[in-house]
This record gives sequence, C-alpha cells and structure tokens, in this order.
Amino acid sequence: MDRLQGKVAVVTGAGRLGNIGVAVCEAFLREGAAGVVATDLRTDRAEEITAQVAATGSGRFLFVQHDVTSEDGWRALVDRVVAEFGQLDVLVNNAGVALDGGIIDVTLESFRRSMAVNADSVFLGTKSCAALLEAAASRHAGGGAIINTVSMGSYSPDPYHVGYSVSKAAARMLTLCAAVELGRRKIRVNSVHPGMTMTPMLREGFEHYVERGHWASIEEAEASLAALSPLNTGSVPEDAAHAYVYLASEEARFVTGASLYHDGGFGQRY
Repeated sequence: MDRLQGKVAVVTGAGRLGNIGVAVCEAFLREGAAGVVATDLRTDRAEEITAQVAATGSGRFLFVQHDVTSEDGWRALVDRVVAEFGQLDVLVNNAGVALDGGIIDVTLESFRRSMAVNADSVFLGTKSCAALLEAAASRHAGGGAIINTVSMGSYSPDPYHVGYSVSKAAARMLTLCAAVELGRRKIRVNSVHPGMTMTPMLREGFEHYVERGHWASIEEAEASLAALSPLNTGSVPEDAAHAYVYLASEEARFVTGASLYHDGGFGQRY
C-alpha cells in the first residue's frame, strides 16, 4: 500500500461523485500519497467528496475550485500547491466534457468548448506544471509523471459527439509530443483510454441516445455497448484507477508516451 509513498498529486475533473477523478484520488491516497489536490469548476459536492476521499488514506487531501481552461487558473493552482506542499510529483489531466452534436448540428461554441476542456486543459496543465514536476527527479527515480485521461473516443469516432472525439484525439497527440519533449527533463507523460466506464457523464450520454430512439432504456444502451467488448462487460471507475496508480508509481519509471487502453478490448474490434 505504499506505491506512491511521499508523492503529491493534482487530479483535475474530480468534482463529481462516481467519476474517474474521484476514484483516482482515493486510489492515490490508499497507495500512500503524501498529498492529493482534487480540482473542478463545480464545487456543489466538494464537502461530500472531501469527507469520502480523505478517509481513504493518511495523506492530506484538498479540493480546489479550478477552471482548467484558464491560464491564470493554472498559475493560481500551482501557487497553491507550492504553498501547501512545496512539491508536485504527479499531474492527472482528467477534466473532460462530452457535449452533444454531430458535424452538421453542433455549434461552433460547443465545439470550441469541447476543445478547451478536453485538449487546451492538457496543454495548459502540462505547461504550467512542468517546472514543478521536473524537480521530482531529485526525489524519485521515475521522475515526475503526467497522466492524461484521453478515452477510447480518441480512436473510435462518435458521430453524435464530434467535439469529444476530435478533442480527445488532440489530447492523445499532446501526450505523445510532451513525452518526447519532457523526457529529457525526467518527466514521463502517458495516457489512459477508458472505455465504457459507468460514470455520471456516460449515463448522461446514454440518456441522449435513448432520447434519439437508439435504445429503449439506459439499461439497454449499457448492455448493447458492453457486448462490443470481448469481455462482454463494462467497467467502473475503481477499475480504471489502478491504471493511474501504475503510471504514477516507480513501477512505470521506464514508461512514457504509452497509451494504456482500459477499454475491455473494444479497440480490437475497430
């Protein structure tokens, strides 16, 4: 239970109970992280999330309101992390949105919002935290670590969420570019590509499909998509969190530029 001993992490997009961000925060603390900072623009469940996550480990847990699309917001977050912990070892760029719309009907505003939250935030987070993460090499053989939540949407086009698919593909390339550039600074950059993981955002997506008449119910949508996996099942956020622990740990000290597909084999069908 000490795979992340002494490490401090920032996890964006951790403002909804039942999502991957919250599960990652809990997993990091269980594995001995010295500190975890969860961020999100929404704060309506901050107290509940704090109580739940803080109970999973002895490390410190903070919840910070944070706009991942704002450069000033990232500067303020970095200053807060330095003030509270004096170090940063792991950055998880997990914030994301899945706004509705295909190429014909999506608005430019909605498309740009998808790009801002799903891709610009990865760029801004990486750029803003690089100096702090570089210093992690003096504490850990594996150096600093950046883990981007990219999704199977980066390689599986969804005609009803074009902004999501395009922005996640951009995040995947940002991961690869950063891995090449930042490797000499002892910062590893990898991505996790969750498949059908039962989160609030996925359930909202199912609701849109039901409204269009693709399925009669959310349960039918879940079963139909699960059948696309060779394992014939979906996933829960706690499953995905294990992948983040591995990439943040010293076990992955020679892993960078990797795309870890946590999609139940879905990608093998396309």
